[in-house]
Amino acid sequence: MTDDATLAEPTGHHPSAGAPPVAAAQLTQLRVPLEDAAEVLATPDASGRLPIVLLPAHALRIRNGPVIAGIIAVLVGLVVDITLPARGGLVALGGVLIVLGLIGSFIVPVPEGAQAVMLRSGRYSKTIGAGRHVVPPWIVVSHLVTTRETPFDAPSVEIPTRDDVRTNVDIMLTFRIVEPEKFVFAISAPDFDQVCQATCQEHVRLLIRAKDADEVLDLADADAERLRAAIGDKLAAYGVEVVRVVITHVMPPIEFVASRESRRLAVVQRAEEAERHALEIIRQADREELTRHEIAARREAIELEAANEVARLERLEARLRDYPNAMRWDVDGQRLDVARGLATNTRAMVQVGPQTDVAGALLLHTLSDEEESAATRNGGASTATPAETPPDDRRRRRG
Repeated sequence: MTDDATLAEPTGHHPSAGAPPVAAAQLTQLRVPLEDAAEVLATPDASGRLPIVLLPAHALRIRNGPVIAGIIAVLVGLVVDITLPARGGLVALGGVLIVLGLIGSFIVPVPEGAQAVMLRSGRYSKTIGAGRHVVPPWIVVSHLVTTRETPFDAPSVEIPTRDDVRTNVDIMLTFRIVEPEKFVFAISAPDFDQVCQATCQEHVRLLIRAKDADEVLDLADADAERLRAAIGDKLAAYGVEVVRVVITHVMPPIEFVASRESRRLAVVQRAEEAERHALEIIRQADREELTRHEIAARREAIELEAANEVARLERLEARLRDYPNAMRWDVDGQRLDVARGLATNTRAMVQVGPQTDVAGALLLHTLSDEEESAATRNGGASTATPAETPPDDRRRRRG
């Protein structure tokens, strides 16, 4: 299993012409001292990624410095010819150093959010969780594996749809290592990166191939759930649980998107035109209905006016029948008003006698005008004008 620190760096190669680019590694593992594991698991690398697997730099947890110093002190005390108190002090000091070096090997610190895989005689022994554990030094720590949820970006480029439209799709997968022992003994972190990328691309391709280009732009949560279930089934063999899948980006060719937007705009415009046409039809129908109501209202008004006039005439006839003298008095009064108006008009022509004597009346009127003109020429002589002629003389002339 590869355990170099360089695995933290993104890996890749220059693709050949026409081949899709290889994505940089997102999942890494590092080899560090066991006491530095907590800091390393919480510190992102240059690309912002956290390692998911740590390998202890030393399989044995014994502190070599104190143990070697203690052994040297004991040997010096036993071999070198020195006084008895000095020899006893060196032996005691060496024993204390050896004990201190060995006691630390019984303590196994596991940081929060991680689990430790333990080996005994080169075979899997057990998995322990976060905390400080007392473990015999002959049981070694094989791997420290993070148990936190890890995001993984899986882009897929130029996937053909059912109608052969090349589409780029990007998904964000979140997984958690639930069985660390199965994961570390089945695959390394960089290899799992490639396996996860390939698995995601495979199932995204199957999903997109089953849809038309118009359907691809409207991928829903149900499609993301199908992807999660399918990818999770494949990755479960490595002790990994896929928590969720989010479709973050779907991009067909720009020309297709522009054409689709044009079609949608045309549909919207046609709908607006149909709506305006329907509204105009409704307005025309309202105008016609208003015209019909106006005609009906005018007809009703005329009928009501006629009915009022009939009622007025009927009342008038009833009054005339009831009061005939009043009718005659009214008619005579109106004639008298007319006569008075004619009397005050010096140029008025009054007809007395039958209607056939119209020519004589016109001649009389002409003679009166001539007499009046002559009187005016004579300078106001005593010649009588038609207005000064007594009424009796006028009646005799006209008679």
